[in-house]
Amino acid sequence: MHILLFGASGHVGTGLARLLSPHHTVTGIVRQRPTTETAYEPLIVPDWVDEPEAVTSALASAGRPPVDAVIAAIGGWYIDEPVLDRGLGKFDADYDSYLRGHFTACALSQSLATERSEAVGSSTERSTGQVSGRSTDAGPDSTRFVHLALNGVASVEALAGSGAISVFGAAQKMLIEVAAAESTTVDFRELRIMAPIGGDDRNDLTGGVDTVPLVQVAEAITPILYSPERFDVSMEIHATAETSDG
Repeated sequence: MHILLFGASGHVGTGLARLLSPHHTVTGIVRQRPTTETAYEPLIVPDWVDEPEAVTSALASAGRPPVDAVIAAIGGWYIDEPVLDRGLGKFDADYDSYLRGHFTACALSQSLATERSEAVGSSTERSTGQVSGRSTDAGPDSTRFVHLALNGVASVEALAGSGAISVFGAAQKMLIEVAAAESTTVDFRELRIMAPIGGDDRNDLTGGVDTVPLVQVAEAITPILYSPERFDVSMEIHATAETSDG
């Protein structure tokens, strides 16, 4: 499976690429060239949010295969002063880096799904008559294109000090649900990670807060990519390794 990963340079994206790349081709969209070796194939598109067509052009120029799935690990979190005290400028900046990014990633999935469908159709026409009576595709359903957006606890809880992240996280949840209801070409799904991600030094784990290890996130993602029809649009993963629909 060829996975296009947004947010590849972040803690979650980097970790997921490392865990998924042994079994899949992972292309990571980054704004600048990584300074160290990565588990993903970097594709440098500095202004991809405002110029989404640059992503499709870069994929073609790099000779990458058709994309089968998109993972959007965009955003993050912070602890700061109350959201209304931060002012409109910072609120707009969070909107630009968070919700606009998810919107563009969703729109790109629509475009990439069309390209993939055309490529699969051409391949099917060329191979017609060569194999009959059974499918030789051991990968995901070739008719399905999957877009999986990652979200967090701030999307369902009002977290003081991370107010804008809560606002845009909640909006992201609705964006994915609307996209899923409207799209006929993409299976839009969202996985909310309901505890801090393990290994991220920014987390305040005072008092023994449980975390979700990245390997648990990768294990939850894999069946969604292969069989999205088995899952609701919105899902949650908890530190107890329990995954639920919601």
